[in-house]
Amino acid sequence: MKTIYLLPIVLLFTACNSDDSVDPASLLPPITMTGENTFGCLIDGKFFRPRDGRSTINSDNKGLTTLRSEEDNWEIHAYDRKSNRTASLIIHIENLFENPDGDTGFYPIRQANGLRELDGPNHTYIYGRIWSEAFNSYQLYLSKDNSGSINITKLQRSPGEFSIHAGTFQAVLYNSQSETDSLIIDLGRFDLDSISLPSTPFN
Repeated sequence: MKTIYLLPIVLLFTACNSDDSVDPASLLPPITMTGENTFGCLIDGKFFRPRDGRSTINSDNKGLTTLRSEEDNWEIHAYDRKSNRTASLIIHIENLFENPDGDTGFYPIRQANGLRELDGPNHTYIYGRIWSEAFNSYQLYLSKDNSGSINITKLQRSPGEFSIHAGTFQAVLYNSQSETDSLIIDLGRFDLDSISLPSTPFN
């Protein structure tokens, strides 16, 4: 009888160890430039990806949307709406389309104020609402000047507008309530076809 009881315990222990040994970086989507509508990064070593959810019975909340604002700027809005402790990231790239053909290359990340579009700063930034173990609550995390960069690796125009936007990013975000609390955003990548993705309403 002891063997019968011990076997499930051994199997459970093995399964937990197997889950714990998964490298979070292995869960990230591959780096592509073909409009696969993928987005992912590590937040303090933990895998983050946008996932759709529901706010009411009849309303879908999309996990990933894009927005072209003020003509030349572009934003990615990424929300994990399914986890018990959800998270969100807003990535704003200033003057991405200042050149009519679009500009690939590096965009230095600067200070965020926790607002977007017309209320956000006139430069490239990242901010997010993320659960803090230290504070045991959701906190607003903001980028600062020279706290990272976004590398746009491909911009492809379809008739009338840009479609594929691909790139990588990394940054350090700082708790708006405590300068000693920060998060590392690492191995970020996106490959988005903005024509097929839902667009965030412009405020």
